[in-house]
Amino acid sequence: MRRKNVDPTAFRDLLANLELSSEEGSLPSPCVGICRVDTKTRFCEACFRTIDEIARWGGASDDDKRVIWQALRQRYEASLL
Repeated sequence: MRRKNVDPTAFRDLLANLELSSEEGSLPSPCVGICRVDTKTRFCEACFRTIDEIARWGGASDDDKRVIWQALRQRYEASLL
């Protein structure tokens, strides 16, 4: 996946801060304020979520949010290859 016109540090910074937040139990939203879905991957180009994950985020349990964050970390790392 190739990201165009997206700040490459915004999501990386969220991942770094996630380590601290996850210990406290409350997980931040992965949103970095750029909502644009890649037509090939179907992931947001900025936060790597699917439309379904974006829609479910507000009502998701902390456990569900952790699962989503794990998937986002993998998607982000794959985008760097």
